Amino acid sequence: MSFLPTQEWAAEVCKRLINIKAPPELSITAIEAPQEVGGEITLLFKFEAGRCVEAKLLRGRLYASYALSARYDDLFKILEGRLSPFAAVPLGKLKIERGSLGELAEYMPLALEIVEVARDVAKLFRR
Repeated sequence: MSFLPTQEWAAEVCKRLINIKAPPELSITAIEAPQEVGGEITLLFKFEAGRCVEAKLLRGRLYASYALSARYDDLFKILEGRLSPFAAVPLGKLKIERGSLGELAEYMPLALEIVEVARDVAKLFRR
C-alpha cells in the first residue's frame, strides 16, 4: 500500500530539520486530498533558532506567517522528488498563500531539506 501522512510522520520530519534557516512558522496545505486522507490537510511547522520544534498535521486549512498550498497529488510529487518545488511555483502547482516569492526565496535550502527529509521519512511509514 502507499504512503499516507500521519502525525507520527510529521513529527519525525520535524525532528530531522535542524541547523537550517527557517521562518518562525510555515504551513503547507494539501487540497483535493483523497477521501482516505479526509479532505484538506495542513502540515504546520514551527521553528526556533534554525530547528523545527513542532510539526502538526491538521485537518482543514491553516495559514501560518508563511503559507503554501498545492493539490495533494502535486504536493506528494514534490515530497517524493518527482517535481521540484522551484519548478512547481511558476507552473502554478505550488501556490504562495502568505508571504511573497522574494521573502520565501531566502528559505530555498529549507524547501530542499523538507523535500529530502519527508521523502526519507515516508519510507519508514509506508503501509
